[in-house]
Amino acid sequence: MAKNRKATKKFQKKQLKPTIEKRRKVQKFKKSVDRRQFKKKLSGNDTTKNTNNKKESELSEKLQTEQKLSDSDDELGLKEINDLALSDSSEETSEEDDIENFQISDGSEDDGSEESDVIKDQNNNRQPKSHQQKKQKQSVQKDVFELKKQLEELKDKDPEFHKYLIENDQELIEFDVSDFDSDSGSEKDYSDEDDIEENNVDIKKSESNNMELDSENEGDEEEEKAALREAGLDDDYDESVPELTSEMINKWILSMTESNALSATHELVLAFRAAAHINEDESVQSFSYRISDPLVFNNLMVVGLKHIPDVFDHHLGAKGSDARNPKLICAHRKWKSIQNLVKSFLNSVIYILKQLTEKDTLFFIIKESEKLIPYYSCFPKLAGQYLKVLLQHWGTSEDKVRVVAFINIRKLALTAPSPFIDLCLKGIYSTFVQFCKETSVFTISSINLMSNCAVEIYGLDFKRSYQSAFGYIRQLAIHLRNSMNMKSEETFSAVYNWQYIHCIELWSKVLATYCDEQSVATTGKSPLQDLIYPFVQVCIGVIKLNPSAQYFPLQFHCMRALIHLTQKTGTFIPLAPYLFEILHSAEVCRNAKPSTSKPLDFTICLKAPKSYLRTTVYQDGVCEELTELLLEYYASFCLSIAFPELIIPAVSQIKRFIKVSKNFKTNKKFQQLVLKLEENGKFIERHRKNVEFGPGDIEKAKSFLRDVSKDSTPLGSYANTLKKLKEQRRKLMETN
Repeated sequence: MAKNRKATKKFQKKQLKPTIEKRRKVQKFKKSVDRRQFKKKLSGNDTTKNTNNKKESELSEKLQTEQKLSDSDDELGLKEINDLALSDSSEETSEEDDIENFQISDGSEDDGSEESDVIKDQNNNRQPKSHQQKKQKQSVQKDVFELKKQLEELKDKDPEFHKYLIENDQELIEFDVSDFDSDSGSEKDYSDEDDIEENNVDIKKSESNNMELDSENEGDEEEEKAALREAGLDDDYDESVPELTSEMINKWILSMTESNALSATHELVLAFRAAAHINEDESVQSFSYRISDPLVFNNLMVVGLKHIPDVFDHHLGAKGSDARNPKLICAHRKWKSIQNLVKSFLNSVIYILKQLTEKDTLFFIIKESEKLIPYYSCFPKLAGQYLKVLLQHWGTSEDKVRVVAFINIRKLALTAPSPFIDLCLKGIYSTFVQFCKETSVFTISSINLMSNCAVEIYGLDFKRSYQSAFGYIRQLAIHLRNSMNMKSEETFSAVYNWQYIHCIELWSKVLATYCDEQSVATTGKSPLQDLIYPFVQVCIGVIKLNPSAQYFPLQFHCMRALIHLTQKTGTFIPLAPYLFEILHSAEVCRNAKPSTSKPLDFTICLKAPKSYLRTTVYQDGVCEELTELLLEYYASFCLSIAFPELIIPAVSQIKRFIKVSKNFKTNKKFQQLVLKLEENGKFIERHRKNVEFGPGDIEKAKSFLRDVSKDSTPLGSYANTLKKLKEQRRKLMETN
């Protein structure tokens, strides 16, 4: 036997059981009517002649009524055969109610009058007129001939499915049209349905195992519906719905481009709505057009997003940048007349963005939907839904989709009414926290891109940004306080994780960008500058929470965030004691055991594996990180007038370490660092000999060597050279 098609398997899986149950109900009803007739005939033999006459008259009325009911049920049976049980729930409900009523009347056999009244009431409700009976018979015959024609066409269109019907349901293929010309045809159909039912049950039992194995390989809905249409088995296929073609789209576009016609725009919006809901079941929701050609679908997406916004702009006078203000759009005289049309199109764009996964199509739709942002701003609820969809793609899609999604989010935050920017700030931060849980070599670039986007949007409105940043930095402080007080594994893991560290790095970037020393000197104090102190306290608390050697990588991340903040804002943060604490730790000073492990990448690591502890690989990595951090920290003050005094503790601590350490490679790096620190100290001393102000004059002290570049100093030049070498080495490792 040939392998069944997907449409056949789907019918057997989803529709076969309801079809059998429905036919059983019809047969049960038929048998109950026959049983009542037989009992009434038996009871009529024992009564008087007058009673017999009365019963015979009632029996004749019932026979006529039941014959009409059987005709109508015959129509139902024919439609079931034609549709192969794409059943309607409302019809099943009505049939069940009728069966229950007849079963109740059948139970009251002792009182024939009550039974007769019930049947007469039902017959009066269901009995059609004479001319309607003729029309029904004609429709039945028409359906029969159509069924016969479809089954003949099925032999050419789908020979495998036709062969399957011959082997398993021969009654359906070889029925006689003349059987349906008389009233007795209904009885024949119901008797034949017993065989069909038994065959279908056997089919279901014999192929249940194959259905379970093949259920994972089901095709998409459109392919299965097309197969059912070819077999004439799809009840949801409505031929009255027109098929969308490229000629229709071109006609609408021509009308829109020449005269900005709203009628053509309306039709295109309806077609776009049908395309957006193309994967939905048509029986659940009806649409104005049917789309089956992928080329038509793609063409509709392109022209719809390119031309529909232009028509809206023309009729609402929103072509200029100033005119695209949501307040002006809503105040336009034509707004009420096309408001529903605009809303329908915006809903369709949101819906299709939720369904799409293909990268290029998604990129195109998000990019083109930027023109619709002023219209989304006119509907607060739709704007929130649109923002939610953009945030989802901003957090999960590839980089080019992230960029266009963020551009739309930024424009939406600027265009929508003022409170809406709070939703954008909250959504950006929440999405960033949600998708930075896991950090690796493959995800670090995307996380950095998202953090840069968040920094950008927090510069749109400093007043709103301050409120949002204050709340989230306070959350970090609360987690840290709970970890210090409770000292449980749960509270500790709430701080020492990638989400917490990435949040620290994010706020370091935000404060460093908008509290920059040069921008503050020109534009004045930033409202975000008041958040530097609480943020620094949180970072130092994280460094001190667990000073064990296993968490040195996490401490390095926090120190880099604070050093970056110091370099940009000029704020003095006392990080040297925590760096010296690591320098004099047992992990760095004691003799390490040799190891052949791969060097640890501190940029994607928070906790060192236990196998790395007390090894030369880990010790060398920690010393290299310490050298870089000490160099970056002191290079941020290389132009300070107090630099000679600032480096005194560092020079003494490093020289003490060199005397104790036996690692020649590490000692050489630290000696070079001490040499550059002393050279830079002498450079500052030479320039401050000619200074005429004292230490109390803070403003003049801050302006000392302000015009000199950091790269011109010995320490700054050395730090810049090492930074370039590190970047080249990292690029070389990535290429390999």
